[in-house]
Amino acid sequence: AFQESGGSADFIDSMKPVDGDLICAKKGLCAFFGTDLGDLLEKNGIDTIILAGFLTNCCIESTMRTAYEKGYKVITLFDCCCAASIDAHESSFKHSFEMFSIRTTSNLVEFSS
Repeated sequence: AFQESGGSADFIDSMKPVDGDLICAKKGLCAFFGTDLGDLLEKNGIDTIILAGFLTNCCIESTMRTAYEKGYKVITLFDCCCAASIDAHESSFKHSFEMFSIRTTSNLVEFSS
């Protein structure tokens, strides 16, 4: 079972939210399902999503497909995602991500606050 806070659910220090960050508690495989993510993005005029995280071939892929279907520009950071195996990670990018997402790496993305 997953916990909403404490232990492995907490943000690591270098990624803790700061004032103005949007926070959406994910409830399933897709970050849109059962959450207010779509509303938060729309309310704040956000049309591009950058994906990173665990289970490339499951959670990240589910969120990518839904975001694409909702009309968002989707960018996925290849070096900031992982799966249970390297083969699963690479296969997802080879077969699914190139249809619905722009593949890039974290060193090629410029973040601003």
